[in-house]
Amino acid sequence: MPITIEKPDVFTMGALEFDEMFSVLLWNDDHNSMPHVVGCLMKVFGHTIHLANKIMAEAHEKGRAIAEVESESDAKLHKSQLESFGLTVTLEKV
Repeated sequence: MPITIEKPDVFTMGALEFDEMFSVLLWNDDHNSMPHVVGCLMKVFGHTIHLANKIMAEAHEKGRAIAEVESESDAKLHKSQLESFGLTVTLEKV
């Protein structure tokens, strides 16, 4: 007799449920200094100076960079925090 294996739902596995994930996108702008952006990334996400510099440089060179991938609620909070520092940020569902 063949065995039937059901594919689990994308966001649940057994009793565990997973939040949808969102990319926090940092956009390049002509208003904020590079050190300011790096400092904001370190404050909001707790990134190391090395990682914050890498994200800032990518946004500067390519126009945008993924600052973090996280749950929707965390992403919305961090977007708001970064915007309060004058940064341009959007969210994108992963």
